Amino acid sequence: MKKILTLCACALLATALMTAQTTPTSVEEDKNPKVDISTRVRQIEDTYAEFHPTASMVTLDLEYTPLTGEVIINYTCMSASFDQGEAMNTIDAILEEFAEENQFTTKPAYVRKDRTRYFKDSRDIRMASYRRWVRFDVR
Repeated sequence: MKKILTLCACALLATALMTAQTTPTSVEEDKNPKVDISTRVRQIEDTYAEFHPTASMVTLDLEYTPLTGEVIINYTCMSASFDQGEAMNTIDAILEEFAEENQFTTKPAYVRKDRTRYFKDSRDIRMASYRRWVRFDVR
């Protein structure tokens, strides 16, 4: 009885392996360019001084993934002059300008909660970083 069940199982496995479908590559797939899944990172020049008048040593970074429409903005400054309201206003202005540049018509959806982090840089200066993670509709 065991030999018959083993033989049937082997025959079933062999049949399944022989009839397995393969996906042939079509000519159309070769003609179409590959999807860009890279993340574009750029330093933003600080032209938003009116939004953060008290902050000093401000750096702004924007990371954009075109495939998913996700944007991560980092606002970093000295922790002694950090004000979360100023950071939020600055990031809002950057997102509005970014939406105009890339012709997004809807407001972004928040992917994660905003995060504030305090750390020391390489020169032992206490810094504060504020991060916002949003997603634009890229249909």
